[in-house]
Amino acid sequence: MSRATLILMLVASRSSVAQKQIPIRALGTAEAASNERLGFVSGVRELSNGTVIVNDAGKRRLIAFDPTLGSVRVLADTSPGTKAQYGPRATGIISYAGDSTLLVDMAGRAFLVIDEKGNVARVMSAPRPNDVASMTSSGLGAPGFDRGGRLVYRTMLMPAFKAPVVGKPYTPPTMPDSAPLLRADFEKRTADTLAWVRTPVIKVSSTPLPNGGVILTPLFSPISTIDDWTVLPDGSVAILRGADYHIDWIDASGVRTSTPKMPFTWKRLAGEDKAAIVDSVRKILESQLQRSGSGSANTAAGPGGHGGAGIPTGHSMTIMPIGGDDGAPQPKITVPPAPQVAQLVEPSELPDYYPAILQSGEMRADLDGRVWILPSTSAQAGKGLLYDVVDRRGEIVERVRLPEGRALEGFGANGAVYLTSHGPEGTRLERVRLRP
Repeated sequence: MSRATLILMLVASRSSVAQKQIPIRALGTAEAASNERLGFVSGVRELSNGTVIVNDAGKRRLIAFDPTLGSVRVLADTSPGTKAQYGPRATGIISYAGDSTLLVDMAGRAFLVIDEKGNVARVMSAPRPNDVASMTSSGLGAPGFDRGGRLVYRTMLMPAFKAPVVGKPYTPPTMPDSAPLLRADFEKRTADTLAWVRTPVIKVSSTPLPNGGVILTPLFSPISTIDDWTVLPDGSVAILRGADYHIDWIDASGVRTSTPKMPFTWKRLAGEDKAAIVDSVRKILESQLQRSGSGSANTAAGPGGHGGAGIPTGHSMTIMPIGGDDGAPQPKITVPPAPQVAQLVEPSELPDYYPAILQSGEMRADLDGRVWILPSTSAQAGKGLLYDVVDRRGEIVERVRLPEGRALEGFGANGAVYLTSHGPEGTRLERVRLRP
């Protein structure tokens, strides 16, 4: 089930947005569409000659379409003997110098530099190899380079999971509520923190075992007040603050500014509203589990099938105790199986106002330096997702509605907008022209 569908189910009762009149533009019919069926797409880039590079992460391949989207060639996949190996898991791509593209090599903790002809020109090491894994998740945002050739990307923080000590009370770890946005220097092999961005709420519950061990289970929140970010073509960074719907800007020289709050109709959530949201999401996850027939429910994906920031599959961790070995027989214990469906926080843990955005990694910048934001209200804007398009003054200059069943993937020259269409025949790439 897509995140767009989830939004519709959760906020169907919301009133329409009463704001100042902001023009709404509906994207028209696609001028080009591929016949090639795709998996889930995590990165689209148009080169200067019109070639379109697509990271088909769902099928674990990097492909290139000609300008008509009529023919396709494989640049990297998992087939034996392929010059460029994609890797066993979905990864990401990063726009690099000129028409070259970086394919994130998670296994090698490096980057494959794909030149304008689609060949592997060289392998480039990462400034901080341990951070490479965080560059493969679309839900963390798309990494990009600033004017100084430094790579901007988001990582994740994890607390230390300490083992319990026999005879002592155990306090479960506290999950962080924010994550660092880093800027890495390839020459110095260092990275500095540009900013912190707010992340989804995750709690951890603990269940004691008779032998002094503990079972830790993550509890996910169906909705959280979060931030999002993107790198603009000139190398500056825009950070959307979800708490009040404004943007913090870090320009190419490092100067920081903030623009005013943008129009958004906030809806207060009463206790019964929070309980209804938790109950609705729980039923969705249980329904997914029944339909899948597998051992766990699927991750709630983003618009058009994007993943990365939905509600993950339920799981837990068993940690054995330290100490207590006095020679006495250890009690025989049976560890309960991990939950098949993700466990959710109590309704009281939900925010008091419905969040402005529901998923990170959906914010993008077009070639004119305008930022495209998918607010939570867009699910009610008619048939098709409705984006707020924001200029450098931090003002919503227009709203753009995507055709029904489409997801935004990227931009090209002369107002080109790349979408994926999702239907019973599979996923395909389309190009629509954003005309004046």
